[in-house]
Amino acid sequence: MRWLVSLAFSLLLAKIALAQCAMCKANVIASGDNNLAAGLRAGILLLMAMPYLIVGTAALVIYLSYRRSLRWRMEN
Repeated sequence: MRWLVSLAFSLLLAKIALAQCAMCKANVIASGDNNLAAGLRAGILLLMAMPYLIVGTAALVIYLSYRRSLRWRMEN
């Protein structure tokens, strides 16, 4: 039951967060500043790429340590 309340709360917060994004987009469009729009797009791409970079780096470290342990086992 507790997870259902948590799910409902997170969905409510997601809807509020999406509304804020729409407000930012509307403000940028209304201002007519192309540099601001380009900066906003670059910021979104940076924020979107970070989780993939972190997970990819962790996966690479795990893979390399696994290969190193296999090599060490074959030598001994």
